[in-house]
Amino acid sequence: MSGIVEQLDSAIAEILAGWNIYSSVLLASILGFIGWVVYDTQDADTHPLLLARQAQASYVRQPGESAIYRSPETPHGYPLRTGLAVKPPGTPMYSAGKDGDLRDIWRRVTGEIPLEKNAKSSGTAKIMTVFGNEGVTENLIADITKEISIIGKHLKDHDAKRVAIYLPNSVEFLAALFASAFYGYTPILIPYNQSHPTLIDLLLRTGADSLIAAAGSIPLANVSKGVSGLRQVIWTVEKTSRHMDWNEVPEGIGGKVDVSVWHELVQDQKNGTPELPQETGKAPNIVFLWQDGTSQSAEIVEFTQQNISSATGALISALPGPRRFNSSDTFLSADAFTHSYSLCLTLAALFNHATVIINSVAGPGVDLVLASRSIAPTIAVISAESAAKLHSTTTTSINSGLRKLAHYLESRTLASGRLPTESFLSRLNAPARAPVGNIPGKLRLLFISERAGQNTPPLTATDLSDLRVYTSARVIYALTAAKVAGAVAQTNVYDYRTGDLGANKHSHFGVPVSSIEVKLKDTTTHKTTDEQTAGELTVTGPSVAGGEASLGVNCTFQEDHTLAYV
Repeated sequence: MSGIVEQLDSAIAEILAGWNIYSSVLLASILGFIGWVVYDTQDADTHPLLLARQAQASYVRQPGESAIYRSPETPHGYPLRTGLAVKPPGTPMYSAGKDGDLRDIWRRVTGEIPLEKNAKSSGTAKIMTVFGNEGVTENLIADITKEISIIGKHLKDHDAKRVAIYLPNSVEFLAALFASAFYGYTPILIPYNQSHPTLIDLLLRTGADSLIAAAGSIPLANVSKGVSGLRQVIWTVEKTSRHMDWNEVPEGIGGKVDVSVWHELVQDQKNGTPELPQETGKAPNIVFLWQDGTSQSAEIVEFTQQNISSATGALISALPGPRRFNSSDTFLSADAFTHSYSLCLTLAALFNHATVIINSVAGPGVDLVLASRSIAPTIAVISAESAAKLHSTTTTSINSGLRKLAHYLESRTLASGRLPTESFLSRLNAPARAPVGNIPGKLRLLFISERAGQNTPPLTATDLSDLRVYTSARVIYALTAAKVAGAVAQTNVYDYRTGDLGANKHSHFGVPVSSIEVKLKDTTTHKTTDEQTAGELTVTGPSVAGGEASLGVNCTFQEDHTLAYV
């Protein structure tokens, strides 16, 4: 035993006798590498096998078609999601709830219909408005409810049947939309900033008999002459312009068109206590216009209330429990409410009592940094044009080797299945960040919509990965279409993979949402075989106008069962 000890002592003495600065550096490097491997070896945000095979395919397919693909939430043999599962007060816990419509969503906003068990809230949702450099103003839910009642009753008393809403994102837009469900008129949601001839053509094509528009957005004389069926106009006026008389009717119109001003109608009944109707009959449909540019011809699509409620419910349930909307979230739509995807996400935020921030500067191509500079959103929805602009602007700011190294390290973390978190290294050498919101790093979810069949900029999987680094948020990329309320498909919130797509190709769009099922029909150039799945995209389900629609775009399902353009 003493011999072994002496040999060990001799060996250590020899090592120490030859120790120098190089030995110290080598030992430090080895220990540092081992420490980094231990630190960097963490579980992925979700199990990789859940991303390896995402959508569920039917076991049988028909000739000339692919298999039918569904969300894992609603496997084959189970019904698709048809609504919001609204549970009025007193409903048993085991009840499935009803599908609901816009009336139930507003009653949920006011607190009349309670949140789910264990969900925390102050009692109502919050709606706030951004007024340029003036900051953010909170709109009381009771005041909005009063406006819904007053405007809805005014339109009903004037026998309005089809009311065109030509407004930017605003409280008045939402109030007019919710009033339609309570008072039985069909809202026609017209994208803002149309040319005058285009707007008149849209009013004629949609059969509008009433119009709610921003004061000064279009000459009343032109509208009254061009739209013979128009009987009622309500102007919404900004506070800075309310000293002017907006009730004046141009000469030659006479009593053909009744002109009212929104804030004056509300002020006339400011001392009253109007209540919303309690009728439970079927609420009217909602008309959307799908345009490729504001000067192009529009496709008119009429959604039922079930289309909207099922789409909203599917967008809520598509997120895993810890990532869903809640009352502590601040939601910003930097895309127009006239796009069903951004509107359904806004309804989802209201339904879950999130704080909804309304900015009139919203639409395709809007700069998210400028739209959010006075607020701190935790959830935002933008168009593909806005996402491409955000990516391009931030990428050009990476002009040093250290910034590139920091970006590479966080991209590597994403590739391993984890969203990067703030660490000592990121504080020491932070990668380029997009200044979204006035509190950096608060954004947690970023929804991006690709409009099928339109010339939107392609976003590759690498672009989406970069946006995750730039915003420190999880990015969801959705495919939307004219005849589908909400989304056709959207990516998994934990899918950070970059894949091997080319630089000019779109990333995949994940799996169909739980309110629809998808199949691909053979075309002359794309067919489904044993080796591949490709064809024209066809969708069926409760969130589809008419129940079924062919979307006119060619797609494929990849090996991981995610939907992508061919």
